[in-house]
Amino acid sequence: MAETSNSSADMIDVRGAAALVRRHPETVRRWVWSGRLAARRQGNRLLMVRADVEAIAASEGRALTSLAAWVDRARAVREAAEATVSGSSAAEFVIEDRAQRSRPAEARAGR
Repeated sequence: MAETSNSSADMIDVRGAAALVRRHPETVRRWVWSGRLAARRQGNRLLMVRADVEAIAASEGRALTSLAAWVDRARAVREAAEATVSGSSAAEFVIEDRAQRSRPAEARAGR
């Protein structure tokens, strides 16, 4: 009997699994329906083993990152994007492109 309670402690429902791997509950249901994740029904709930859910999430190749790590990555991407901007606005690019297209064909051929 103790084995049953121990194994049920390792069981989580769809919402718990989704929260654990930071996915939508529908994604977890699709894993069950496709056969990638074993689950059993208890009433109207699907229950699955926590370790199985973690293993599938790891095999997906999508690392679980903390919010702090995500913020650091977002800042690095923003800084890299700002470093590559030449200072020209989108409006200036449009005006320059329009001017080039408006020139006669002979003048454009020489560019």
